[in-house]
Amino acid sequence: MAGSYDTEDSQNERYRLSFTVGGLLAEQGRIIAALFSGDRGEHVNPDSDPVNRTTEVEHEIGERITRIRKQAIEENVFSIRTRSANSRVVSEVLKRLSALTETEIHYLADDDTPASDRQALMWVAMCRYYALVGEFANEVLRERYLMGFSTLTKDDYDRFIQAKSMWHPELEELSALTAGKLRSNVFKAMSEAELWEKESDTLLPSLLSKSVTAIFDNRPESFRFFPTRER
Repeated sequence: MAGSYDTEDSQNERYRLSFTVGGLLAEQGRIIAALFSGDRGEHVNPDSDPVNRTTEVEHEIGERITRIRKQAIEENVFSIRTRSANSRVVSEVLKRLSALTETEIHYLADDDTPASDRQALMWVAMCRYYALVGEFANEVLRERYLMGFSTLTKDDYDRFIQAKSMWHPELEELSALTAGKLRSNVFKAMSEAELWEKESDTLLPSLLSKSVTAIFDNRPESFRFFPTRER
């Protein structure tokens, strides 16, 4: 988590296409973030050379993820009935949190953080970890808002996917069932993040708080994932 190490760059690569579970997972993200905040891990030597320091950080992060995953599953922190389902959700939340910085993780875990800020953080986590979701947020969700459109439909998503499939054949290889799950989960996440209203397909302007805006100022590309005129 130190430094947001697992953001996906889709250029010349296949998209990650495993976002079939859970929607936004904002409350689950808060729970796992709290476990991370209580797990400081080992100290990384600041005097080591940059290559060794990077290796040390990645090793520490890997060990922390392993510990937190084991703890979350054994303690069933999400109160999910079956161990297999609990493991899937824990793994999915950990993937997304791996795209957040330490500052973002701690703010997500803070008891005083408003629910709307947690939603914004988990939307950013999803957009960073899954480049396809981030590009849809930027190129369709945000662009439609900036162009004055008031709605966003699943047809808009389908056209976006069709255009992306010209450069990403893995999208054409998806079964109809999996493609449908991915689309449904994106729209579920947008609805839970209060960026889109399900019943009317209405785009909801994002009013980011001063606190979360200050955090995203360190990663200004984060603003492109929201229907807002800021930045």
